[in-house]
Amino acid sequence: MKPMKIVATSQQSRFHTETLDIASGEIDLKDVTIAVGERELLTDTRLKLKEGIRYALVGRDVDATGSRNGTGKSTLLQALSDKLIPGLSKSLRIVLVSQVTDSTRNEQDSANSEDISVLMHVVHGDKQRGEAMKEFEELTLAVEATSLAKTQRIVSEITLLRLEIELDDARKVASRTSGARGKKARAEEIKAEDRVKEANEKLMQGKIEDNVMDQASEMLTDVTTTLELLDASKTEARAATILVGLGFTQAMMDSPFKSLSGGWRSRCALATSLLVQSDILLLDEPSNFLDLDATLWLEHYLISQTRTLVLTSHDQVFLNNVVEETIILRDKTLRYFEGTPREYDIDERKRRKAAAKTQNALDKKKEHIERSIRQGLSSAKQTGDDNRLRMVKSRQKKLDERWGAETSAKGTRFKLNRDMAGYHLTARSGVEMEDMEPKVKINIPNPEKLRTAGDLIHFENISFKHRNAPKPMIEGVSFTVEQGGRCAFVGANGQGKSTIAKLVLGELLPTKGTVVRHPLLKIGYFSQHSVEELSMVEKTTALGYFLDHFEQKGTKVPEIEARAFLGTFGLGGKISSDTPLALLSGGQKVRLAFALIVFQPPSLLLLDEVTTHVDAPTIQALALALRKFTGGIILITHDRSVYLPSQTPFPVIYADMDDRWFSRVVVEGSSLSAAGAVGDDAEDDEDLSSSEDDEEGQHPGKIGRTYRVGGGKVKLLENGMVQYVNMVERRLEKRRAAETKLG
Repeated sequence: MKPMKIVATSQQSRFHTETLDIASGEIDLKDVTIAVGERELLTDTRLKLKEGIRYALVGRDVDATGSRNGTGKSTLLQALSDKLIPGLSKSLRIVLVSQVTDSTRNEQDSANSEDISVLMHVVHGDKQRGEAMKEFEELTLAVEATSLAKTQRIVSEITLLRLEIELDDARKVASRTSGARGKKARAEEIKAEDRVKEANEKLMQGKIEDNVMDQASEMLTDVTTTLELLDASKTEARAATILVGLGFTQAMMDSPFKSLSGGWRSRCALATSLLVQSDILLLDEPSNFLDLDATLWLEHYLISQTRTLVLTSHDQVFLNNVVEETIILRDKTLRYFEGTPREYDIDERKRRKAAAKTQNALDKKKEHIERSIRQGLSSAKQTGDDNRLRMVKSRQKKLDERWGAETSAKGTRFKLNRDMAGYHLTARSGVEMEDMEPKVKINIPNPEKLRTAGDLIHFENISFKHRNAPKPMIEGVSFTVEQGGRCAFVGANGQGKSTIAKLVLGELLPTKGTVVRHPLLKIGYFSQHSVEELSMVEKTTALGYFLDHFEQKGTKVPEIEARAFLGTFGLGGKISSDTPLALLSGGQKVRLAFALIVFQPPSLLLLDEVTTHVDAPTIQALALALRKFTGGIILITHDRSVYLPSQTPFPVIYADMDDRWFSRVVVEGSSLSAAGAVGDDAEDDEDLSSSEDDEEGQHPGKIGRTYRVGGGKVKLLENGMVQYVNMVERRLEKRRAAETKLG
């Protein structure tokens, strides 16, 4: 299924400075509207990016089910990258890296790369440098040529290539516009076609121009300047530094690109976007496939950038550490806050508390005035006091016409003629208080209790070695997960955490040692492959896929039951029955894949990166649902943004742990504050902790262990995640010191 066309408009006039094609990294466009098909994602809003500022783009819209995914963040970034919004400068260099575009790009690159190394793949990703280097080589030959015919041919070929690029850009603009702008764009396209035709004819004729050597020299000078500005001589060194920071070894950089898995190819795409020089860098969920080492390195790298950055991420710790300001997409408009998303949430809560306090005071004051009116009216009727009656009428008029906020939005005393323009039923506005976003809730059914006692999983001196591998992937691994127990496995990618998970599943058999499973153990497995499989389906809907899935397994699920169950995962209404799977957001596909696993609840859940693509409120809801789940859980995740309450009544194996405090709460039993799940703000701490107190179910008191997986060994970390994070940070600090020393 082809993606729906993005249609973007903005305020256009020759009097507006934002329509001028100036070389500036700033964007300031009014009345921006963006739609996909018939659905408007932004309506008459202002798009503003200040040069050199690092922005977080967060969504605060929710649908009837409480879903935050699909609010339009990725579409906005795509519209910016493709320059679909009228008024964007043609000279503005914008680079986007996203999960959707990466997969398409990687397939194309894999087909065209042959045996190109990973390092050169990233270097060649800098298209501007590649084109400039090619022109430099050809123009050098042209200047040094003894034959004017050869010089003329090279100059004509390069001129034609440049004009063809201009024509391609003109065609893209013409295809995206309509009306008066479309007519003008089509005229520019025709002019570009004529220039290409003329240049092609000149090349075919081969006529030598009198000033051809001057043209070649001038073009060579321009290209040389471009290469100097791009710092082309250091491109390979910079690419290698970025790749090392993202976790690549020298052997991996020298290996063929086509040998990489999807996750490492995504890292390559990220490396290319960091390498390419641009005015604006757009990153859509860049930390999804990064381990802790790479994520910490990326934080440091992005903070050091001087270009404008727009970043989306469900990893709230990563987001808050990197950005300076926040763009909030809510109610189809963009709002701007000078601070991090966390600071915005704290500020929003404080403003809501202040508004509630003001409203409460107004309500009490109004109640007092109404009581005095009733008493005054009764007294006036009894005594016939006209003055008292006039006072009663005056107070009633104030309630009817002039009641409301006593201060303006700026905090100044309310002025009737200044603070409310236009026609209103009352002379004062009420206290503004935005509706709170509905809390996302997910309900996971519990499995039947195992009829016999015994440990869920027991590993005894396990070793595993791939065929023809020089040494084992893991060796001498022993641990036990009893019913109600928990443990965490942490470490960089590729160290064997997934191997341990596959040994738990039984997909791999140990080379040495014994794996003992409970005889009644049933495992439900979730991985990103589950989401990828859903992405391949084109014609059916979530509801249709859900029904077909269980029918193929011999279970006919009533449609009404399926609708109700999908609704508990934020997939109710038209989302499940009318929206094709291909148009669901990544988070919605994750929820569908998860629903398929738990509809017939297994006694053990193995969840591999279940938080990828899912917004933070949904992850919190999933966490609280898992808290009540009475079966076992094996959790493999890259998300560091969300907490699970520390009291959880089920066994957990926490693998692929890339967050800084999540394991401390879930496995090690720390409180939210002690684990760093909340900030320094006292009120903020109280608000976040209260959600834990409100939830039912308490952990029986077992504290799990945290193991580090690396170098084929599994070692117990006495101080858990704190010890592991400190190890990673010290290692990165040494690397940065070495890089600084080398210059």
